[in-house]
Amino acid sequence: MNNNLFPSVPTVSIGLFIYNAEKTLRAAIDSILDQSFKDFELVISDNASTDDTEKICREYAQKDSRIRYIRQQTNQGASRNLQIVFDEARGEYFMWAAHDDIRSLDFLELNLKFLQSHPDYVASTSPVMSEGNAPDPIGMADISLDQETGEERFLACLVTWRACGRFYSLMRRQPIETCKALRSEGYVGSDTTLILELAMKGKFKRLEQGYVVLGRGGISGSGNLFRAYRKSIRHWLFPMYELGADVWAQSASFSLRSRIWIAQMIATMNLMTFLHQFKLEIVWWIKRKRAKLGLDRQGR
Repeated sequence: MNNNLFPSVPTVSIGLFIYNAEKTLRAAIDSILDQSFKDFELVISDNASTDDTEKICREYAQKDSRIRYIRQQTNQGASRNLQIVFDEARGEYFMWAAHDDIRSLDFLELNLKFLQSHPDYVASTSPVMSEGNAPDPIGMADISLDQETGEERFLACLVTWRACGRFYSLMRRQPIETCKALRSEGYVGSDTTLILELAMKGKFKRLEQGYVVLGRGGISGSGNLFRAYRKSIRHWLFPMYELGADVWAQSASFSLRSRIWIAQMIATMNLMTFLHQFKLEIVWWIKRKRAKLGLDRQGR
């Protein structure tokens, strides 16, 4: 990207990665543009949407010069779209945002102020909740990681592997650039891998003020997460294979005690997700059968 085309470099870059987002996109963009902190750019990468997403984005871009709208000619996949918005970002601080996320209007102001006064922290967020629920620090994985060593932070982060609210934190951009997970092809839990890498580089803060509401419209809430990333029989037996392999590689220098615990966690992750994906497939099979029976009866 040529920064000469945009001489005024903002303090914060926000990467909004979207696909067919017309139903929730306006509310998500409004919650960003209305932030009390104003010195940011909003980079939107539209993954070749087929609904009115493009129309909505161009409408907003015409009204607000902080928006840069990029439309992909073909669907690049979710993981690549995450990379695109990051690569286009210019600010010292960065934040990913999804099409159905809503943030309190003081989110940027609060978390940026904390990071600017605490250089040993790589990221900061506010209480995270899923749509329709109350904040859940453990369930949404937004507990502070303020342990002194990278190994301690890594282990504390791995405990909450089933959710990754930290992924939508305000982060320092520079540490993200060297994360291997950023350039991965994408797999179940790749967002957790990236956060684990960052936790090795610095602390994470979870403030008590502000909030983030994560919508249920993404792939994680679709009930089709495992099917979307399943490539072979290996992913049936070990759904978290890639995450486990990356976790094991990242922890190569840890103590023997930590490595034993990590091996147990990897086994637990794969067993739990092995059972969960079969449950999802059974539910999907039953729904399909019922729908087919209904169609058959209508055709008689």
